[in-house]
Amino acid sequence: MKKLLYIIIALSALVSCIDNGKKGDVAIDKTQKAPGDSALYGLAAMGCNDTCVVFLPNEGGDPVIYNTLKANKAGRVLGKPEIGDWVAIIPVKKGSKEAYMVVDLDQLKATWTYQVLPELKESAMMTEMEQRDMMARIGDSLRALWFVPREYGFTLKRHGEATTVGMIMRSNTLDNDSPVEYPPLIRYNGWTTYNGKLILIYDPSKRYVQKKDTKEKLVVTRDTADIIMMREDTLVLKFSNGKTIGYHKQENATEANKAAQKAAEIESKAKEIKD
Repeated sequence: MKKLLYIIIALSALVSCIDNGKKGDVAIDKTQKAPGDSALYGLAAMGCNDTCVVFLPNEGGDPVIYNTLKANKAGRVLGKPEIGDWVAIIPVKKGSKEAYMVVDLDQLKATWTYQVLPELKESAMMTEMEQRDMMARIGDSLRALWFVPREYGFTLKRHGEATTVGMIMRSNTLDNDSPVEYPPLIRYNGWTTYNGKLILIYDPSKRYVQKKDTKEKLVVTRDTADIIMMREDTLVLKFSNGKTIGYHKQENATEANKAAQKAAEIESKAKEIKD
């Protein structure tokens, strides 16, 4: 009777996810795994807590209870699985009912950003000491106008889609004339997971149509990151190049991009003052 109750609840969650997906909220993804991916994908059912996850596999069948006590203590339960959430579970070994890692992929789908600051542009005509002196001579009011923080990041969406946060609309002339420069903004338009890692993807073919008469190759880039921590409003990623970035959750990408645009406008105003 208890098993039947689990199945009914899980199927209800499944129907709810599909219905919500039609509204653009939630959908079931990752129905097919990449070769070598040891993660199991499915839905969280009723009964999830700090010591276990009740899991309904994508392949169907009865719900499976995975022990998460050790994974939780080690900080490898990323997110807090709720009924109907799309989750990935990596068992400690094949066939085991103990989870080494759990990732709530529905809670990963959000807008995540981090703050960046510009740096004074380097001049080939200035020595390092001269640049430091120039920085020291910049007044507080002008410094406040020039060194405006921006939000960089990405939005992870359904069906492996992603968008970049931090894009601004401005002319190249303003970019060239600005006394400061921001770090390059890395673009992403896709994402997936593999063995519990997050892979952020930029596929230029999704943005540009390659001409038939050109030999130019459109190269797909992939940035792989370990998910160090994921809480309600915090995400920490450690990328394969060794860089660790802490993100905070934004309400939506539109507001984050508005903030970046406002920072660009303030910077432009500072340039006009300088002139």
